[in-house]
Amino acid sequence: MRKEKIVIKDFKKLFNFGVVVLIGIGMIIGGISNGAIYSLRLGRFDGSLLISGLGVIITLIFYLVLKVELGGIEIDIENDSISFPGGNIKFNSVGKTLFNFNQEFKRYSTRISAINFIQTQDRRHMNKEGKLSYSYLLNFSTLDGAVTLVFSNSAQRDQVYSIIVNLNDMGFPIQNR
Repeated sequence: MRKEKIVIKDFKKLFNFGVVVLIGIGMIIGGISNGAIYSLRLGRFDGSLLISGLGVIITLIFYLVLKVELGGIEIDIENDSISFPGGNIKFNSVGKTLFNFNQEFKRYSTRISAINFIQTQDRRHMNKEGKLSYSYLLNFSTLDGAVTLVFSNSAQRDQVYSIIVNLNDMGFPIQNR
């Protein structure tokens, strides 16, 4: 029996989250080396304690997001499922939206055959100096809600798109688009 499981990871996004975690760890170490523990013992609140506290919060939040993102987008053809990090899901009910308020820290899964609409989109961003950057979006919807997956390159987005379209027989074949 052949198992079909495809995992697509966005290494640029993982690198960026990893850098932020390292910055948070640096803030913790910097705060401790500037006397944060000594300030705690004396019951004082100073800048080193604030830096360490911020470092702990930043490290914890971005570590949890990085942990979810490490799984990438997993397409299990045999079990008809796609698993992805949360963060850009719009649910069709208020209850589900409130229950999933912390969706950046969770992974979600849906059946590929339940996807009834799929679309690609390129988004252009311009910074203050006029430099352009792009993000590549894959939007799909099911009966439960709408999902937007964000990629740093179009090749990975198009790979996920073509797999879903081919598995669901949505429209004419990809090579004719």
